[in-house]
Amino acid sequence: MEEQPLSLRERQLEYLKILKELDRYCTEKGLRYYMGCGTLLGAVRHKGFIPWDDDLDVFMPRPDYMRLVKEYHSVDYTLHTIYNDKAHAYNFGRLCSNHIYTPMGRKKDFSFGIDVYVINGAPSTREEQNKHKDDTQVYIRRKTKLLTFRNILAKRNLWPYKNLAFPLMNRELMKAEMEFAKYDFDSSEYIWPYGGGRLNMKKENYGTPIRLQFEDGMFLAPEHYHEVLTLGYGDYMQLPPEEKRIQSHASNFYRI
Repeated sequence: MEEQPLSLRERQLEYLKILKELDRYCTEKGLRYYMGCGTLLGAVRHKGFIPWDDDLDVFMPRPDYMRLVKEYHSVDYTLHTIYNDKAHAYNFGRLCSNHIYTPMGRKKDFSFGIDVYVINGAPSTREEQNKHKDDTQVYIRRKTKLLTFRNILAKRNLWPYKNLAFPLMNRELMKAEMEFAKYDFDSSEYIWPYGGGRLNMKKENYGTPIRLQFEDGMFLAPEHYHEVLTLGYGDYMQLPPEEKRIQSHASNFYRI
């Protein structure tokens, strides 16, 4: 009998296992993290996953993220970043299960995981903030073009997809990292929680992490989550139209 891919709910529960592992490690090591994006919205509005959501996101202040990058090791999970995986194509990490895969030709791709975004320090004035974001986006746009080029090569069997580093792309990612890190998180009044957007906010909105219910656990969230969600979503308690309640990832995933 052919193995069936994980259902949406089964994937959500696997993501939850990874979140519990991250929470365990961060609690043990004294690292800060916050549920973010749809995960934070799900915690506040649904006490768990948004019913149609098929990913999980957290944010970490840059100092804590860099400690995680340098110190985290596990048999069951792998943290992929541009610092330890030259084929990784993003300025954020992904904590992946070593027991869930998606078929990639004759190989297995173990990129099933939760995204660990970085909260960066930011300048204090709007003008400086916009310049900082523009300067950083120069490298992000270059990276995106190179990633598209790499994927075109992969489709033509001219580049092993996700299995071989693209040095030019990694170089642009590292330049973006240098821009992100220009403003120290702990001494900055404003922050840039980078998940792809350009939203700056006061650091006090994140504040001291508090625990909110998410499924069967209690996980860290911004102290002033209402302000964070309002800035990101507006009237976040309002459900979207049914036609927009869709999954965003199309891959099939399987357990080993």
